[in-house]
Amino acid sequence: MTFRQYPSTVTAPHTGLRQDIRSPRRPSSKTLVWALLLVVGALLVVIAWATASPPGSSPDEDFHLASIWCPTPLDGSCDTRIAEGELQPGESRTQVLVPQVVLASAICTAFHPENSGACVDDLTNNLYWTGRVDNGLYPGGFYDVMHWFVGPDVQASVTTMRIANGVLAIALFTATALLLPRPSRRLVTYGYLAVSVPMATYLIASINPSGWAFTGVAVAWAGMHGFVTQPHRRRRYALAGLALVGALIGALARADAGAYLGVAAAGIVALHFRSVKEKLWIVALPAAVTFIGLIGFLSASQTDALGGMAGTTGPGDGDLLFSNVLALPQLLIGAQAEALNWVDTPVPAIVWVPGVLLAGALALFGMRSVELPKGLALFGLVSVYVVLPVLLLQRSGMWVGVEVQARYIAPLVPVIMATALWNPSSRGTFRLTVPQTILAYLTLVVGNSVMLHVQIRRFVTGLDVHGLNLSRYVEWWASPISPMFTWLLGSLGFAMLAAALFLVRRPDTAGSAQPEIERPAFAEA
Repeated sequence: MTFRQYPSTVTAPHTGLRQDIRSPRRPSSKTLVWALLLVVGALLVVIAWATASPPGSSPDEDFHLASIWCPTPLDGSCDTRIAEGELQPGESRTQVLVPQVVLASAICTAFHPENSGACVDDLTNNLYWTGRVDNGLYPGGFYDVMHWFVGPDVQASVTTMRIANGVLAIALFTATALLLPRPSRRLVTYGYLAVSVPMATYLIASINPSGWAFTGVAVAWAGMHGFVTQPHRRRRYALAGLALVGALIGALARADAGAYLGVAAAGIVALHFRSVKEKLWIVALPAAVTFIGLIGFLSASQTDALGGMAGTTGPGDGDLLFSNVLALPQLLIGAQAEALNWVDTPVPAIVWVPGVLLAGALALFGMRSVELPKGLALFGLVSVYVVLPVLLLQRSGMWVGVEVQARYIAPLVPVIMATALWNPSSRGTFRLTVPQTILAYLTLVVGNSVMLHVQIRRFVTGLDVHGLNLSRYVEWWASPISPMFTWLLGSLGFAMLAAALFLVRRPDTAGSAQPEIERPAFAEA
């Protein structure tokens, strides 16, 4: 194995520009001010989404709430009993004792978009038995952490959990962005922000484990990528640490997130294969991420779904396969188009159509440069993204739109986007023009604003009431900030956050008309 030595300064090809790679430049005060504004914007978005709905609003939240109130091992956190014949004669199931509002908040609103969240206010803290609780189906760590926030007021506890999950994501994404080389910062901004509306934003500010899965896989990929591309040692190893933290978060949330961590790690090895081949020990970080993911994958019985989803009819035939292949795009664009909550709150076309077009345009433009390593990485990621839901549907005998939801595969979307945008030649990605940036900005800002309005309307009055003013005819609301003002703050916050699209347009070397060439930490032949 040959090790190449590089001088402390390197000359960028065709420019004569010399770059000192001995120590990173400290962020300027202007950069820190902008970072603070972006963080404040992200916090406003999280708070708005976190307070927009009552407990029980996200998919399977009755299950997740009970699992948070009574995390495993069940015999130590709550009163339990064994119920016989709850599901079918002769079958026993562990039940736990939880407040009625934990048990039933989802029942009174799910699948009834015309209903507001008012019925939740009629529920009490009286204790009832339920078997809808995690008993080894999920890895469980997510529920253990959320249990720290449990208090006597269920609504306040759930809101606190949602905000805490959002703050965790903000902290990890902010740290990752600040540590990445500037070209990779642009790569992650374009790749991640373009697919953040609406599902990712909604899930991150929720108590659904899919939010942690999305955050964990995205941070792990960016950290591994930065470990290979960051030329400064301290930042490089800080990024490695973030990759491991992201992997841990994903593995604690869902078994499928553990599998996606292995897929993302394999994609990084393929994408940077020349660096890995030259210095084999680079693979230690992807291997560690894969190992963490494997532990999470094997620690939950969710993996049984590979043989067919529970309660389904069994393997399908060739006709089902044909029908699912034709309908598959509906599922693949679900991160931007699938209905929210219990799949009962439709995403308006003004949100998902421009969003899908933006993501597609960015991906296609990024694929102007495809070398063999990038091609293999992209092929592997897309193959998993496409084949996995088809396999699950076929094994379960179900068709697209039933059982397998877009949020199950959504954590792979930002990884695929960032991989497609990577340009191996320039060690970064292209810069959008000013008109393109404005168009992308408006697409995302308008999309978030419209969907947040729909989400608040869904629970303030139900979707059978229309109109711009969310503070009229209020039937349910639990925040001290009015519904209309919450919508305005959330919209403003995302407008501030999306300003990152303009910030990453700046040339890679301040004060120079020539582009800076980021020298990889491990030079590629």
